[in-house]
Amino acid sequence: MYNQSPYKEIPAELKDKFTMNGKIPIRDWYLDGTKDISSVGEDVWTEDYIHSHCDRFTVDKIENNLEGESPYGHEAVVNILQALKDYEISNKRVAVVGSLVPWVEAMLINLGNDVTTIEYNVPTTKYKNLQCKDYFDYFISNEDQFDTIISFSSIEHSGLGRYGDPLDPDGDMHTVDIIEKNLKDGGTFIWGSPVGWDTLVWNAHRVYGPIRMPILFKNFIKQQWYGTPSEQLFKGSPAAQINGYQPVVVFKKK
Repeated sequence: MYNQSPYKEIPAELKDKFTMNGKIPIRDWYLDGTKDISSVGEDVWTEDYIHSHCDRFTVDKIENNLEGESPYGHEAVVNILQALKDYEISNKRVAVVGSLVPWVEAMLINLGNDVTTIEYNVPTTKYKNLQCKDYFDYFISNEDQFDTIISFSSIEHSGLGRYGDPLDPDGDMHTVDIIEKNLKDGGTFIWGSPVGWDTLVWNAHRVYGPIRMPILFKNFIKQQWYGTPSEQLFKGSPAAQINGYQPVVVFKKK
């Protein structure tokens, strides 16, 4: 049911669930993300393609602002690197949930990690220390837990159908629950998504604020927040809310 994504409009019978009974306003921004993997990234991650990212996203180049263009800008790259360093994410088994361009994977590989990318539209690769797996066929039922899971600019899309996934008003919450299941006890979860005034931007993404964010991370303990503080972000105006700022937040599994 509700498998004909992307949907240009929210089915009327799901609107209350998507907006938490009207608590969260809706803004319009329709995108067909099933085409993004060919227009933004690559559907085959060749050795040269991954190597080119690994060559750019080194610790030294990032710290000296020499990594070049990245999908979310230099600040996001610096914040993720700092989190990886602060929480000693090296020589570990790490999953990246949601990835069109392997910039996070490159950072992790450069730190000696064994990396698994989780996607709806799975790229193929034979690169060392990197494998790509399907969210539905692998991640939901996986029992071999990870030390660390990273998801940047991904969970806010879950259940909106933008990337061809079935509609699910609580898709983001279900994804975080699955991430928790895939993490070892005490494992590290590094997250980034738009933060501001709670808003549903259909079908592009969600913006997380004081209403939905606490529910999303009910089974995690917040460790550290990198970037503009939440207190400042939550003061935004719903009339102007489209994108939201994306911090990097570190959680520990309870």
